[in-house]
Amino acid sequence: MSIIKRAAVIIFSCMAVCVTAAPAAAQAGVVAGRVRATDGSALSGAIVTGESLRNSSRRVDDRTDDGGWFAFLGLVSGPWRFRIEKFGYETSEGIAVVSRTGRIDMEFVLNIDPLRPPVPATGVLAGIPAGEIQQELTAAHRMFDRGRFDDAIDAYEELLERVPQLTSLHLQIGHAYVERREYERALAAYQAVPADTAAAAEAASAIDALQAVVEAGR
Repeated sequence: MSIIKRAAVIIFSCMAVCVTAAPAAAQAGVVAGRVRATDGSALSGAIVTGESLRNSSRRVDDRTDDGGWFAFLGLVSGPWRFRIEKFGYETSEGIAVVSRTGRIDMEFVLNIDPLRPPVPATGVLAGIPAGEIQQELTAAHRMFDRGRFDDAIDAYEELLERVPQLTSLHLQIGHAYVERREYERALAAYQAVPADTAAAAEAASAIDALQAVVEAGR
């Protein structure tokens, strides 16, 4: 799907589903709304930008509060485009026709961006930008594949320092030391894999294989 078509789909869905007119309010030109995730939870800190489609110099911006709410007062009448942005989520847009004597309520539901997921609140990567970690991990693997074992080891160790829960990285460090024929360091890396983790079986196999190599070389 092209970018143009994708944008059209997003705007249409917001107009058809997310925007509903409310009874006239006491204040003129009022647009208020809420931003939620697909699980229904409120998204705080989302950037909400509004732009008049009749005069692009007329712009407003706000951030959603802890309940995911935002509001704009005293907007000039006419069509406005509202854009919602938050790290970890796909950007969404909606159009509302503002009147001088009415209020419009809007609701946006943001999908998680698969390429830049939000920071997890729980689990191994709780409080850590998962997308950033994945990028660094991919870069470390690329160094390994290109034979830059020293750089790969440094990168893996830096990741482990930041996220000690990623204990499987000890395996990668061990593999890199094997490639460098530094078998004692490789053995120490394999042995650092906790026995109660999913990587433990692979670490045990690597230790057996390494010991066989050492014995054969004597």
